[in-house]
Amino acid sequence: MKKIAAMLMMIGLTAGAAHAEVSSVAFGHQFGWSYTPFYVMKDQKLVEKYAKQQGIDLAADYKNLGTPGVIRDAMLAGQVQFGAVGVPTLITLADKTNLEWKAVGNIVSVPMNVNTTSATAKTVCDLQGKIALPTIKTSVQAVTLQIAAKQQCGNATFLDAKTVSMTHPDGMSSLLNGQVESHVTAPPFNDLEIEKGAGKVRALTDSYKILGGKTSFILLVGSEKFRTENPKAYAAVSAAFEEAVKWTRENKKEAAALYVRTEKSSETIDDVVKQMSSSDTSFDTTPNRIGVYSKFMKETGSVKKDMTWKDLSMPNLHERSGS
Repeated sequence: MKKIAAMLMMIGLTAGAAHAEVSSVAFGHQFGWSYTPFYVMKDQKLVEKYAKQQGIDLAADYKNLGTPGVIRDAMLAGQVQFGAVGVPTLITLADKTNLEWKAVGNIVSVPMNVNTTSATAKTVCDLQGKIALPTIKTSVQAVTLQIAAKQQCGNATFLDAKTVSMTHPDGMSSLLNGQVESHVTAPPFNDLEIEKGAGKVRALTDSYKILGGKTSFILLVGSEKFRTENPKAYAAVSAAFEEAVKWTRENKKEAAALYVRTEKSSETIDDVVKQMSSSDTSFDTTPNRIGVYSKFMKETGSVKKDMTWKDLSMPNLHERSGS
């Protein structure tokens, strides 16, 4: 009887361990005020708060990893469980892993500029020098440029050979000092480059013009495996993320101050509030036009699967009016 009791106890302990949820979770993101919701989550300990409501202890770590390529690799290596990446990175991950990786939600919709020092270029087809963007071929900036190239030049890969991979800060520095001719970038670097360029830098076009309206810029992405194996942790992360995005939208001055303080930005709080308050900026968790990217990438052979925005999204988003 004692042996049976001991065996049952061991089975119980093993079963409990098998269903134990993670005790920590890590997020990967980049530079810029678009990522302010992560600073909100950290500052207000939102993941920890919602984890308590789920009856678990969960520590959250936030890593600024610089580029989407590094974030993607960290996700695949298990170094971060959630990553802030552009739409094409999500689509590529989903295609290669049989829809294992999906959007937890949209972080922000903002226009990306094609900024250039070329005084004569009328379309992207006229760009002659190097073009900086975060990750060649796969970043949201790279694929948006390919969409523009297909529209304006008749060839999606027309500009690929000119692109070079750089972080947003390095891309801005390289544009201003003449190492590259153009930079496909996002706020706050969009306006900073034009301002610091003192008349030598201009916006040739932007992503809203290229894609026909407001478009998801970055998404919070996680895995189905994590969601199914850690339902309470996932619920805590999802709830924390929703609150952080909402708080950023409704408290722009406080959010801007948090961003400036955390990243030690040279921007003023008022300048960041102005950018966050633009009619072009939308802090909202519903995916927007990610299906446009998916269709384009399927047509050009970048991915093999036909994937709708719902295919690319976690179940908590399926009742939204996404696209």
